[in-house]
Amino acid sequence: MPIQPGAEKLRVYIEGDGKAWLKRGVPSSDPTPVSRLVHSLMLEDSYSDIAYLGRPCQYIMTTFCDKSVWTFGRYDSSSLASTNEALDYLKKKGGYRKLELIGYSGGATLALLSAAQRDDVISIRTVAGNLDPFFTNQFHKVSPMPSALNPLDFQNKLRVIPQIHFYGSKDPIIPFQISKHYLKSLASSECISIVRVEGATHSQGWNREWSTLIAINATCDRNKKGSSK
Repeated sequence: MPIQPGAEKLRVYIEGDGKAWLKRGVPSSDPTPVSRLVHSLMLEDSYSDIAYLGRPCQYIMTTFCDKSVWTFGRYDSSSLASTNEALDYLKKKGGYRKLELIGYSGGATLALLSAAQRDDVISIRTVAGNLDPFFTNQFHKVSPMPSALNPLDFQNKLRVIPQIHFYGSKDPIIPFQISKHYLKSLASSECISIVRVEGATHSQGWNREWSTLIAINATCDRNKKGSSK
């Protein structure tokens, strides 16, 4: 986070699932991400007050860490509580009043869930975001996550928060169908924009576009029901 806070708003980049699985059905022993995509995107962001937030058990292992935390429990109530605790810490330490959340992949799930429980989040942006873990798992025909929380269950709160969801045109992990499903599942979507990033995969092609993408304002348009670009 900033050494010397200089604004009333903090922009927080939330890491993705990292190395949760070695392959299908085989959990990793350490979920710390191999790629530094989220950190590299931060370097393209010219805003002054930025923080990076890893996910539980990434970078730092504690006695509470076991493989369930970063596999089937990565979107559960404990992971959400941990995320909100970290956001509270960052906010208090820097004396910030408002938060902007940017979540990558599974970090998008936690960004949405956290915002639904808070009153200080003024915008949400997601990059290749898993906006609905239930639908995503069904789409890929993988095991369900019974303890996972679903952002769509909190849509009454989320629908009034400006959101931009970026998806890569060549992303097989979080394809357009995920964003489309999220948008169509909302009773009201005037605060939601879906933006296609041409040529981007799940982990590549974002850096060269990010300075332009982050400059897009997340706003609500009461004259529309939704936006897809």
